[in-house]
Amino acid sequence: MSSAGASKMNFSRTRLLRITAPALLVVGLIATSCSSKQDASSALLGQVPTNGPTTTVPIGAPTAPCSGENGVGGTVPEGAQPGDLIAAVDLQDEFGTSKGYPTNAKVWRILYVSTGFDETDLQLVCGMAAAPEGGPASVDGVGHMLTWAHGTIGLQQACLPSSNPVTAFWGKMAGGIGAVAWGAGPGARVGSPADGLLQTAMNRGWVVSTTDYQPNNTYILGKVAASNVIDAARAATQLMSKEFGPSADAPSIAPLPTSYDTVSLGHSQGGHAAMWTAQLYETYLAATPNQASTPLRLRGAAIEAPASNLVAQPKLQPGVEFGQGLADWEMHRSIQLIGLPIGALELQVGPALFSYIFGSWAQFSARGTPSENAEFPAFPSAASNLDLSTIATDQGAGTIAAIMPLCLTGSDSQKVKKLVAPYRDAATNKMLTPSLWNLPEEYKADQFFPGGADKTCAETTEPSMAAWCSWIRWNIPGPLGDNPFPKFPSWNGTPLPLMIAQGANDPVIHCIPPKGASKAEVPDASNCMSSALYDTLSTQVYCPASGNKGHLQLSAFRKDGQSSPAGHLAIPGQIAAAGLSKSPADLVFTGSPLDKFITASFDGSLEPGCTSEILNP
Repeated sequence: MSSAGASKMNFSRTRLLRITAPALLVVGLIATSCSSKQDASSALLGQVPTNGPTTTVPIGAPTAPCSGENGVGGTVPEGAQPGDLIAAVDLQDEFGTSKGYPTNAKVWRILYVSTGFDETDLQLVCGMAAAPEGGPASVDGVGHMLTWAHGTIGLQQACLPSSNPVTAFWGKMAGGIGAVAWGAGPGARVGSPADGLLQTAMNRGWVVSTTDYQPNNTYILGKVAASNVIDAARAATQLMSKEFGPSADAPSIAPLPTSYDTVSLGHSQGGHAAMWTAQLYETYLAATPNQASTPLRLRGAAIEAPASNLVAQPKLQPGVEFGQGLADWEMHRSIQLIGLPIGALELQVGPALFSYIFGSWAQFSARGTPSENAEFPAFPSAASNLDLSTIATDQGAGTIAAIMPLCLTGSDSQKVKKLVAPYRDAATNKMLTPSLWNLPEEYKADQFFPGGADKTCAETTEPSMAAWCSWIRWNIPGPLGDNPFPKFPSWNGTPLPLMIAQGANDPVIHCIPPKGASKAEVPDASNCMSSALYDTLSTQVYCPASGNKGHLQLSAFRKDGQSSPAGHLAIPGQIAAAGLSKSPADLVFTGSPLDKFITASFDGSLEPGCTSEILNP
């Protein structure tokens, strides 16, 4: 859906802020072969229709303004444009007493306009914004904003942060950005929400915005995620003006910022989104101007265990071979859920994540095609209408259909684990077609082996398979991405500061050193996705032979007992902690490596140069 022109936004001062506009119509949830509409009765029951054997994903509480016929998936008001705030609900009454809800601050659930296939495909998306109770701080007219992109928790709206803010926004890490936390059992570290990232941001006068991403079928689609993050930030500036501007009932105690410096932050899926956000930031703002929003400027990006190096490309990556791309590392990988090597308690991570990726892409590609002259196409237009049977077996297609409606949290997580468990025996149960599944001739059950996506995508001439591979390469963040967009965070052509945070014991966004490797060195590109991303950015952008052009750092933690599990879910807490002990003085955001990077990005004090280091050698 597209709309031209701009309309003046008029808000009423009630608990539910909504633009005066024609009634919004429901747009059905898109499925591969059909669409099922959410009617008023299902919205009242607090349930979202889905397309798998599980008929509903329950929503625990009303989620205005996101749910219902005027919410996510509804018709965009005439005259609206990307970044427009459509409605906002103050969450104080509903959640103000919940653990971690920031003090002396306000949090809103927001409904806003963003884009899908391209910059003309307008969509209603949900997210959240947080700000100090008296309004954002302003120094010489400039405010600070953190745009946070969440990690993988599911595709349906019911799974996403605005539906579950207690755990997925102000909750402890890694699910939210509240208390600094990592680890489990006797080794768990859990700080106080009062010392966490979100509360510290509020104490400093920052604004924090976050997006759910467009739901149902946009998983690991870089352009969609980036536009959703950027437009949530623009909508947040409009909310600040409505809440704290001169015409508000309770105006700010100080002048509002006339512009905002921003830093992009995200973990895992959100790391991929935050990198794409930083790459597209300046050009997307220019292509989709919004006069109602306060100007934004990107100052840096911090990406934690980002989904990257989706397929290895040996011709472009010295020292990297087929089988070392992310898809091939994950394909047959079993990960421990409670730190014990017990098969029944492990998760086949590849089939779980592939269900989201391949299911999303098949559905999204069937919905339509970017316009011919689009500046921001979400995928290569020549590769629309992907054929799922090209990559998935009948068994695999059934698994994909069953997992797509499920969240990775709560009771759904056990359903996902059960659905992917058969693939532990990769010979009897095959999710993907032979060239991708890459089963060895002499295979033993429970054996790990790399998948065949790297080699297949490098060599295939079959058009249907080539289309899938073109989508994979299109969505690779950084210089190796085969797309028409900028390949690194920049402003006016200058590379901006970038931190890549990684645990060196991460089996999901694979980064595990070979046996006997030095504890003081970050695993190399052949063993670490983030190292592969760092290498291409360092040599091609930040620190080429001609001299240092910008600031790039790869900051990793090695595994060191309970203090540093260095795993996938631990890295957001570890990088946001002042130290690794259980002392309350260490479990604080202030003084952490992440804090130092963000604050230095805001003040422009980071020196050009490239560093790759283990923070706990």
